[in-house]
Amino acid sequence: MEIRIRAAASSDVGRQRRTNEDAFGFDLDRGLFVVCDGVGGANAGEVASRAAVDCVLSRFPYTVHDPNAGGPELQRAIQAANRAVYKAAAHEPLYQGMCTTIVAAHFDGARMWIAHVGDSRAYLLRSQSLHRLTDDHSQLARVLREGDRHITPDQMARWDSVLTQAIGASEFVMPAVTMVQVHLGDCFLFATDGICKSLSNGEMLSLLLTTSTPEQACQQLVDAANRSSGYDNATCIVVEID
Repeated sequence: MEIRIRAAASSDVGRQRRTNEDAFGFDLDRGLFVVCDGVGGANAGEVASRAAVDCVLSRFPYTVHDPNAGGPELQRAIQAANRAVYKAAAHEPLYQGMCTTIVAAHFDGARMWIAHVGDSRAYLLRSQSLHRLTDDHSQLARVLREGDRHITPDQMARWDSVLTQAIGASEFVMPAVTMVQVHLGDCFLFATDGICKSLSNGEMLSLLLTTSTPEQACQQLVDAANRSSGYDNATCIVVEID
């Protein structure tokens, strides 16, 4: 059975930011997809996100012979990106403190391998239901995992923005990896928090279900995020398997 994979991406500065510090890239021939959300002063966030995307695209092998190597290869490419961003920040005063989130994925023809650091997310649309595939590396997520439910709204808002891992924030990073067996008709969404924290699961699901192409889905998601708040840059990649 021949499997067709289609993908598109969109990115927008939003309504409140002066610069777009998000970055993305993908290579359909390798089934490789990357989304990053940079942070830092001046242009440093933009530098960090672009460097991380470019490093993963260049470091990930063009051919993966071992069927179980997709996840480890993503980890290695992301760790290489972390070293590159960390070293650049250490040697260039203008880049001091820059870092970036990342969510990257590799489709090997049967499975989607996903690795991430930070709070950019991956979702799966299957059978008209939207499933979140990644857990944020944030202070809020860590507190919730530890079982503390006595959290005030102010604490939730504050801790949600504090990352426990980011590319370039420290010398070492441990990407979280997950794998999904792909079904025909699956649709994957990879997005920065400008989209996934501006829109509810229900809103994203509705938009994905009512668009006919990845290009339309991406544009609708970005437009909806801007209408909702536009507080941040908004970037996504939509991948359809049919």
